[in-house]
Amino acid sequence: MAKVNTISVIIFLGFMILPATAQEVSPIIQVYQFVPQNSFLIQWNWITALDYKKISDWAKVYHCTVNTDDSPIADSTAWFISKYGSKLIFENLDELKYFLHINFVTFSSPGQTSIDALCIISLDNKPVKKLSFADMTIQNRNVVIEVSREYIVNKTLVVEFKEYSSAGGFFGVWDVILSTLDTLPDAIEMKKSQPEQKTMKQQPAKLVKPKSIKK
Repeated sequence: MAKVNTISVIIFLGFMILPATAQEVSPIIQVYQFVPQNSFLIQWNWITALDYKKISDWAKVYHCTVNTDDSPIADSTAWFISKYGSKLIFENLDELKYFLHINFVTFSSPGQTSIDALCIISLDNKPVKKLSFADMTIQNRNVVIEVSREYIVNKTLVVEFKEYSSAGGFFGVWDVILSTLDTLPDAIEMKKSQPEQKTMKQQPAKLVKPKSIKK
């Protein structure tokens, strides 16, 4: 059996905490796992975390199926981008170049649905990637964006996901990882630094159904 390359990290509310010796050699800078406990994402306009089953039930309305969450972190939970624009913040960055790894929720045949939606990803208010809902195929489940020094201001990187659609809530993200490398290990083992706390009250899920479907 092939040996799996695994990196273990301790995570608290989506922020990676590493011992000094490990931090010096690890290419993984920060992890946003997008689990229900990451209630701070609400302040950054992300829509409530949904598990694979709930996303699948929603996708069936559009006659498509959801591809499973994959490596290096497979927890089958995703948060969705809101119509107001959702963001992530990475701080204390010193390197000249990073790579942003975005694990999107993808579907079997999104191009055959009636969904007309566009997602634009910006770094420091500069658009760097454009994806339509039809692009949300398995080939785009792991989108890698090179982050050069021009996008980092005062050691801080602000990533904004802006959705253009009728109501928002069509683009989901399983997790986001910032690394100094353009490839990730086969697996990242997530360890919590303390027992899970109860999740704060979250926004209701706002995945949109076709107008022809009765509530």
